[in-house]
Amino acid sequence: MDVLMQSVLTALALGALYGALGIGFVIVHRLTGMVNFAMGDIAVAGAFGAVVASSVLPPLAAIGVGALTGAVVSVLMYHLAIHPLRHQSLMVQTIVTLGVGIAIRSAIQLIFGTGPRQFEPITSGSSLTILGGSIPLQSLWLVGLTVVGYLGLAFFFDRTLSGKALSAFSVNAYAAGVVGISLTVMATIAFALSGAIAGGVLAAQVPTSFITAGAGLALGLKGFIAAILGGFEKLGLTLVGGFIVALVEVLVARNVSAAQASTIVFLLLIVLLVVRPQGLTRKVAADRV
Repeated sequence: MDVLMQSVLTALALGALYGALGIGFVIVHRLTGMVNFAMGDIAVAGAFGAVVASSVLPPLAAIGVGALTGAVVSVLMYHLAIHPLRHQSLMVQTIVTLGVGIAIRSAIQLIFGTGPRQFEPITSGSSLTILGGSIPLQSLWLVGLTVVGYLGLAFFFDRTLSGKALSAFSVNAYAAGVVGISLTVMATIAFALSGAIAGGVLAAQVPTSFITAGAGLALGLKGFIAAILGGFEKLGLTLVGGFIVALVEVLVARNVSAAQASTIVFLLLIVLLVVRPQGLTRKVAADRV
């Protein structure tokens, strides 16, 4: 029982991270139809922004800087690499995001090197014990910030004029354009939100672990799996998908081999794409208008 609870608590924190990255994928995909494979590297850029800010700011404020850094890098990517290709196919735009991810990763390595970086947690002290398992206090902040980010996004999409405009554009871009909703403005908002939640949540994970310049690719793929489980549509199901991915990873690492955990997770990606591409949703989403 203690081992199972420990696995669940460990997966809870990791799952929040993967779910947040998955939400970043979903927000961009819902508006543009493309898959932003630079998401993991954008999140890493946010985390390094938090590391730099932590030298002069308290940890919580540094995490806020990480979210802002992720948003800025994501918006710059859109305007410099994606928007100029708006008349090209989604395949071309998606391939470009792979190149952008490599460029971001290389720039981070050039500036910060390849070594691990870390900063102080928001709350210091011993871990919290729950039913025989333990979870670091900073991981509770990570989970809490993810939930707050999810609730904020849900409120934005459901209750605000800009959120409803973004949702309208994702349903029918032509009709939204006729009534004066700008694709450029909506895409800028979508990329900013996706970069902010990914960069902020990864920054919150840094104090309990560490971050390296090359971590973006693996993190991004795990977030991609979470987005698939959410059907690339539902933010809540994407969070659930992130927890499932993390739980599989933790159980494999504990019972089989830690070295093979990521490999098994990526095999899960292949199985999902073949067997259930609609994820946890009941049916495949309708084609975009």
